[in-house]
Parts: sequence; structure tokens; C-alpha cells
Amino acid sequence: MISAKQKLVIRTDLYRCGRGFVIAAIWLAAIQAFFAIVNLIFGGIGFGDLLDDLRGIFNGWTFIASVTPFVYFLITPYSNFKWTIQNGISRKTLWRSQMLSAVIITLVQEVLIVLFEVLADGHPAEAFIVNSSVSTWQGILFELLLLFEATMTAMAIGYFFSLLNRKWKVIVAIGGPILAAFCIYYLTLLLIKLGVFQFIGSNWSIDLSGQAAKTAIIVTLVVSAIVWTLLMMLVSRISAKHMQLRRD
Repeated sequence: MISAKQKLVIRTDLYRCGRGFVIAAIWLAAIQAFFAIVNLIFGGIGFGDLLDDLRGIFNGWTFIASVTPFVYFLITPYSNFKWTIQNGISRKTLWRSQMLSAVIITLVQEVLIVLFEVLADGHPAEAFIVNSSVSTWQGILFELLLLFEATMTAMAIGYFFSLLNRKWKVIVAIGGPILAAFCIYYLTLLLIKLGVFQFIGSNWSIDLSGQAAKTAIIVTLVVSAIVWTLLMMLVSRISAKHMQLRRD
């Protein structure tokens, strides 16, 4: 059963994330409508073209629906921790509640994305893996997994950064990508010197057009997404367990 404290956290997450989406959607719609009307008045387009321009609002809303939960869970872990700890809600309860919030928000997010895609293009895009071997419903489920994976990644980063003071946030935010770039660069040089890429290129004989190869690629993507999601959940749980109130 979901406790009253968990319901409070879930309601707060749904309200804040939803409010962020609505505000961003209204601003985007207003800007696109303004330029569409200006184009109608000064550009000499017809009303049919105007309607096409206005339908582009749904494409913008698709993008907003895709990124809003990521941004929300990226920037709010510490502020959520502050008000929950002040209201007698434990770290464990907060984390569990936010897991439930993430599941609900991801489901709503996917419904909105599919709805906006249908309104904009007449059909859901599902451009990730839809092909002759994957149905639309399977594409939607895979997209749902990717959205939840992105949300868990944002939550893990947000909780981890909540452990750092302002100075270390700047250091990690700047130094982390630079260090990662150097590691990738020197790892690539090492693989080139070892002849790994040449070996793969000269021995690569897999037919990616076959049904078995397509199925193997899809299974690999799904398994990789699940493993990464579980890893991010673990990182967020460990980080949430060690969160403390700061003075900075």
C-alpha cells in the first residue's frame, strides 16, 4: 500500500512536472502562433498553409513532453529532499515515492508523445526501431523503456549532484566531461595502435539485413537499456541515502 507521505510526494512531483510542461507548452504555442500569423499577414500564405504551420505546435509539444521529466528530475532532487525532510519524510520514503512518480510520469509522457505525433503527422512516429520486424506497439514499448531510462539517468545525476556543495558541482560539471573526452580520445588511440579496428573491419561479415541480425540488435538494445536503468536506480538510491542538508 502507498502511504500518505508517499502520496504527498507523488502528488507534488506530478503537479510540479505537469506545471513545467504546461508553462513551456503555452510559451511555445504562443511563439509559433505569433510567427504563423505574421507569416499569414506579411508572407502572403493561405489559410491552408497557416493550419499546417499551427500543426507544427504539436511537434514542439512532442519535444517538450520528451524533455520535461528529464529536466525536472535532474534539477529538483535536493529541493525535494529539503521540504520532505522538514516534513518528517525519510530519505527511503522519498526515493521510493519518486520511483513511483517516475513510472507514472513516464506513462503519461508516452501517451502525450504518441497523441501529439498523431495530431501532427496522422500517426505515431516511433522512429527508433520500427521496421518490418517490429510492430508499432513494440516500438511504443521500446520508446517507453528509453524514456524511463532517461528519467532514471536524470534522477541519478540529480541525486549525485545533491551530495556536492556549490564548488564541487562546478568542478565535476566542468571537469567530468573534459575527463571523459580525454579518456575516450586516448582509448581510441590505444585501440587504433593495437589494430582492433583494422581487425574488425577485415573480419566483419555479419549480414545486418537478415531477420536474425535485426532481432539480435533489438534484444541487445533492450537488455542494454534495462541494465543501464537498473544501474542508474542503484546510483540514485545510494546518493539519496547519503543526502544531507547544506548551508550553501
